[in-house]
Amino acid sequence: MPNIFFELDKLRVTLRNKGLDSSIVENIVNKASHDINMAFQRQVDAAMQLAIEAGVQKRSADFINELQYDNINMQLITDSGNMEFSDPPYPMLSNLLKNAKPIKDGSGVYKVIPIGSPSTTERPKVSTNIYDAYKQVSAQRVENARTQAQKITPGGSKGQFRTATSKQDANTKWVKPATEKDFTQEIQSVNKDLESTMEDIVFQIIRSYEEGF
Repeated sequence: MPNIFFELDKLRVTLRNKGLDSSIVENIVNKASHDINMAFQRQVDAAMQLAIEAGVQKRSADFINELQYDNINMQLITDSGNMEFSDPPYPMLSNLLKNAKPIKDGSGVYKVIPIGSPSTTERPKVSTNIYDAYKQVSAQRVENARTQAQKITPGGSKGQFRTATSKQDANTKWVKPATEKDFTQEIQSVNKDLESTMEDIVFQIIRSYEEGF
């Protein structure tokens, strides 16, 4: 990322060497600084939206909720510093067998499960910061996509059922598969583009003020 203070100071020196009054020089430098800050905010917003879209594509509300902008290092990061939000395999049999009925021979319990029933998992809460609007909408899109996927029955058929029993192996039956959600490459790419774009913008703004006076 370009050193903005250094570039503004170079502009100040250039304008002074052109014989401009010190008060005029400072006004020009302040305007250039304002233009850079506004441009930078627009680019950060665009970068944040790209990162959020990556979270939507991988259906990771947790990643979206942790996104923030690091003012010191001028890049997108997560609250935890973690870019790995993959979901491990999740055994569901014990939860499915709550309020199950006893098998007639007394050898266990069973429950008939409709395939594609919506999840009752609580939605992740969205943290409060400047990007709340982006996050709330995107996190909701993640949840909606997940719910719609769960409503789809295998083969597109309707009214399918499976039976869960206490005789089944909880480690192999009714296990939600692991899902890969590593955002390392996405964030590296977004931050690299942000740095490159801002470098070009800073130099363009500085040059325009140098050549304009």
